[in-house]
Amino acid sequence: MLKGDAEGYCDHFEIEVVVDSDAPEKEIQKLIDLARQMCFTEKALMETVKVEVAHTINGKTQPAKK
Repeated sequence: MLKGDAEGYCDHFEIEVVVDSDAPEKEIQKLIDLARQMCFTEKALMETVKVEVAHTINGKTQPAKK
């Protein structure tokens, strides 16, 4: 490693979005969808490695929409 000949790599990312709110679940889901559409990091990662996303809204976990 100290010679500079080691390399790091990543084979996947897991993203979990957790929201606890009194807002209607439909509004929370819309907010999460908009945030994901605008996330440069998620878009860049999806081009190179597998990305798994899950949402937990008020304690209920659900897989994210693609």
